[in-house]
Amino acid sequence: MNAIIRDYDLLVDKYHEIEEKSTINEVHDKRVILRRIFSILVVYKINPAKLKNGEKAFKLFGKLRDIQVQISKLESASQTQELVEYFAFLKQQELKLNEKVRKFGKKKQLQFPKIKKKGEVDKSKILSKVNKSFTKLVKQVQLEDIFDADDIHQIRIRFKKFRYLVEILACVERIDKVKLDKLKIYQDQLGEIQDYEILINGIKRYCQHKKLVEEIDTEVFEMSQNTLIESFDGEIESFIEVCRSIIQNNSDAISLSSVSKGV
Repeated sequence: MNAIIRDYDLLVDKYHEIEEKSTINEVHDKRVILRRIFSILVVYKINPAKLKNGEKAFKLFGKLRDIQVQISKLESASQTQELVEYFAFLKQQELKLNEKVRKFGKKKQLQFPKIKKKGEVDKSKILSKVNKSFTKLVKQVQLEDIFDADDIHQIRIRFKKFRYLVEILACVERIDKVKLDKLKIYQDQLGEIQDYEILINGIKRYCQHKKLVEEIDTEVFEMSQNTLIESFDGEIESFIEVCRSIIQNNSDAISLSSVSKGV
């Protein structure tokens, strides 16, 4: 069994282990597992829709995680009376979504497709997908003047797709662990910015829904978010260079391997 299929099976096993659990970490883990599985299926030219109810689960877990992220942020913040009320609202929403997730997990509605191919996947084809993903990422970075969270979010979407493809490549080709760890750090940074965006937008929607005369002040969260955006903007060149170096190093390695085999 090749390394990618072995990784796929491990991901499926891990999902089943935490299927009925819904803490913030486990919801996050389930979403990451599904993202990685979707990427592996694409590499094997299997339509992700073959993972029955996969997209449904991903969206459900996303709704719960958005609530849990806001709760986590507010727990560590100074709360006005208005924020206390919003916090209580979030806790109610969390209870409802937790119940939905529990029922979903209990019914075990996800059905993971079997990957029957036992031969090694062509490394060059995986690298080609990584290259294309990197090109789209660079275009997105060049397209966006990084002013706000919307700009960051578009970059984050492209980067996540790139990173998960790199992880698949790492199953069949050695990639410097320091660089893989750096990719995770960048994704965490981008995720933290998005978490603040979820909270800020959540508060604004709540105010509109409740038709509050005076909206809840989100300035302190916006300031924290802007600090993170400025920090990432200052690292954008090194961010791209780390991504590029992974491709270049592995392009060279795969080329040398092909030559040694007489390809």
